[in-house]
Amino acid sequence: MLAPLKNRSLIEREPSVSLEERVAQLESANLALQNTLRQSRQARKRSATLAARKIVAQDNEISRLETLHRAARQRVEALESGQAIVELGRRLMALSEANEQLADAARRVWVLDKSLCAAHEECARLARERDLAVMHFANDAHSQLKYCD
Repeated sequence: MLAPLKNRSLIEREPSVSLEERVAQLESANLALQNTLRQSRQARKRSATLAARKIVAQDNEISRLETLHRAARQRVEALESGQAIVELGRRLMALSEANEQLADAARRVWVLDKSLCAAHEECARLARERDLAVMHFANDAHSQLKYCD
């Protein structure tokens, strides 16, 4: 059984309006609903476009991160396999050999420099002896000229 209604205005109809007024009200309400529907569709379209952009950006970010992950995984695998240590050992051996060759070349340069300095000193000594001999020869020749006169 239904409870008695305390507010009878809830079930009573609005005061009667003319048919033309009612049609105008309905048309106005219809236009308002159409505008609201259009705005709602535009908002939904904007929202869908923004969501699609976000999805594309996130897909790109996922691809970038997956590439970084693969590269990092390959590096970790190379380090775990000892390949990096072997490669570092090879490089160390090559650099050690190059260092030894450089040290040998430096020793040769040092020896050549010492030899060059000794040769220069010997050349200077010989030049002094030559000049001294020329001077003695000139003095002897001059002395002999004095005796011949």
